[in-house]
Amino acid sequence: MTAFYSPLDSTRSRTLLFKILLFKIVAIALAMACSGRIAGTAAGDDTQALVLVGAAKTDVTPHEPVLLAGYSARTGVFEGIDTKLWARAMVIGADSPVAIVVLDNCGVSRYVTSELAKRLAEHGIAPDRLVVAATHTHNAPNLIGYAPIVWAGRSTPEQDKGTARYTAFAIEQMEAAVVAALLAREPMSLEWAQGRVSFGGNRRVLNDGKWTGFGFQQDGPVDHSLPVLAARDASGVVRAVWANYACHCTTVGSRNHVGGDWAGFASESMEKQFPEAVSLMTIGCGADIGPQTGGGLENARTQGGTIGAEVRRLLAGETTSLSSAPEAVSKRVQLPLAKVEKRDYWEEQAKLGGFHGQLAKAMLGRLDSGDSLASEVDYPVSAWMFDNDLAMVFLGGEVVVDYSVRLNRELDWSRLWITGWTNEMPGYIPSRRVLEEGGYEPDFSQVYYEQPARYAPELEGKLVGAVHDLLGKRFAAKPGQKPAPFHRIPSDPTR
Repeated sequence: MTAFYSPLDSTRSRTLLFKILLFKIVAIALAMACSGRIAGTAAGDDTQALVLVGAAKTDVTPHEPVLLAGYSARTGVFEGIDTKLWARAMVIGADSPVAIVVLDNCGVSRYVTSELAKRLAEHGIAPDRLVVAATHTHNAPNLIGYAPIVWAGRSTPEQDKGTARYTAFAIEQMEAAVVAALLAREPMSLEWAQGRVSFGGNRRVLNDGKWTGFGFQQDGPVDHSLPVLAARDASGVVRAVWANYACHCTTVGSRNHVGGDWAGFASESMEKQFPEAVSLMTIGCGADIGPQTGGGLENARTQGGTIGAEVRRLLAGETTSLSSAPEAVSKRVQLPLAKVEKRDYWEEQAKLGGFHGQLAKAMLGRLDSGDSLASEVDYPVSAWMFDNDLAMVFLGGEVVVDYSVRLNRELDWSRLWITGWTNEMPGYIPSRRVLEEGGYEPDFSQVYYEQPARYAPELEGKLVGAVHDLLGKRFAAKPGQKPAPFHRIPSDPTR
């Protein structure tokens, strides 16, 4: 597993494709030769099945000054680099593998995912078997298509060119990471476990049931679960490790420096715990969850270190073996918006200036081009199912914690893993409750993401229903299932 690969040009791409085809032949032969079971390496297992797994990472630290995403108050290009940024990939399976690539960035737009999917299809990764995730660090370069109103009317033509160049670079590096992971595949054992980390707290401060601002609402719901997936080689060495936690990646704050925030430090910590491994860190339903144990660079490092320590504890204990590559399923669901205003409303809004004025100009631009203003958001939902042992759910956008609470109640939370900020960034995905409370996530944030209205309450049922449709009955909650022990502070430390 190599730490860095340079961007792919067309010649190298064709060469790598040829190598991949050859590698598939060898890999399938290895898998057939090892199709029995070998001595297990996970605690509590006597035997462990082998699955082809590869992982790799590429450096996506910007090489030129660019605008950073995440905070609208920052108006200039970044002023320094605190830590490197990475694209981290894992590929699982032989002839029809699944792949995930995690980018240290605030979010990946539909444009980025689509461009990457086209490239990876040439390497044997089908678009419906690809997950593109973001760590949601607010200290990474802006990408084409991400929260477009934030920079509308405020960036210079040269800054826009810089964003376009960095976006192309990031896509190339993500492609290179996945291709490197494809080439690195070898028979490994897969295992997973679910732990706890507690530095996230609900940030929506309420008064009489209404949003009043950001802070720490101690009786608000959280998701302190830390699911972990690991791949070990035949000698028992961890070669890939992937963790997931539901919390905004905003500990460092609006410091205008490049860096991975707590998620970047979590990956660094995991790789210190397991020096032969490539690590991945994804984010759960943490759109209304913020880090509550202090701000700044050193606190981000500490928070990342708690994840590394918990991962090490989990993998030294009892884990659940996964005997095969996952089944991948996906669908798109139409999430309804509330009332979408007519032209005269947007003409008045355009006179206001600021973000609302820029949104109005965007809406008028759509109308002038002959398009109607959409009353629904076309939304991606996908899942990987490892037999009956684990269901990973991947949701687009910034999903509030209520979806984790509800899905963990209606499904078997002991076999469930939910990741947000994947594949597309339509904006915040509020729940019915958050819509009733109002505030930033259901209301003003829609402006940044160029949405013409807030969501209608029916969106929650439609999204949850789509997850149920994908997973079917085999991951349904068992009769009398106890509530998940990680949604209230303090979270129950028992397993």
